[in-house]
Amino acid sequence: MEADRSSLLDSEVAFRVDGLLTRSSMYQVLSACFLYPTEKNLTMLKTPDIQEYQKELMLCYERDESAELNRCFGEVLEAFAATSIETLQSEYQRIVGHTMSKECPLYETQYGASQVFQQVQELGDIQGFYRAFGLDTSDIEKERCDHVSVELEFMHFLLYKQAYAMENHGDEKAQICVDAQKKFLKEHVGKWVPLFSVLFARKAGEGFYSAVSALTKEFLRLEMKLMDVKTEIYKESDLNQEAVAGASDECLSCASSEDFSEE
Repeated sequence: MEADRSSLLDSEVAFRVDGLLTRSSMYQVLSACFLYPTEKNLTMLKTPDIQEYQKELMLCYERDESAELNRCFGEVLEAFAATSIETLQSEYQRIVGHTMSKECPLYETQYGASQVFQQVQELGDIQGFYRAFGLDTSDIEKERCDHVSVELEFMHFLLYKQAYAMENHGDEKAQICVDAQKKFLKEHVGKWVPLFSVLFARKAGEGFYSAVSALTKEFLRLEMKLMDVKTEIYKESDLNQEAVAGASDECLSCASSEDFSEE
């Protein structure tokens, strides 16, 4: 009987770990989608088992809650299959522009912060999350720590670390990662990325980036519900370009977007 109980517990842990890794991968996919498009960045959307992954993702949420997520995911795959990397690069440049976009900023501190010193303080708080988990800047792709891809990559990291902790160290260590996820969603990602997704989709108009934006918004809605995170989501009136325009690159530059390195 003891052996059977142990087997059941092992199976339960394995199931929970699989779910965490599935959700972690979704954050990584979305992070890559908001970087400049290259074959390498978007390789996860071309894997042969992507549709199987889509099914696994739906199992992470209540069945009656996942229909819209499934639809959005399908539209991303359909749009991606119908276009080329060269077309996506052109579209990305049109949407983002060559300077900081005022219509759909990729940076959190272009939302809500009205003064440069507030932005610097906010950036310090974000970077504090990263450093608390031994993460430092990467030399692969230079981006500020408040870039949408960097923040989504951090959520990917936290879920991956939680899965590892659960499998190797138990629930107590895993809970540290859970607490960090909830706090980072509440204070950062959950506050501004839903609005960013709406603005990015508006600028995109249609096609791959419109579909990615809809998927991001729906995925975060389900994530926040799953983790019971409630926060005040920014409205369009909270968009602020003037403060960023007055900040120096030295003040606002602090992290990289493709991946984190552990100290």
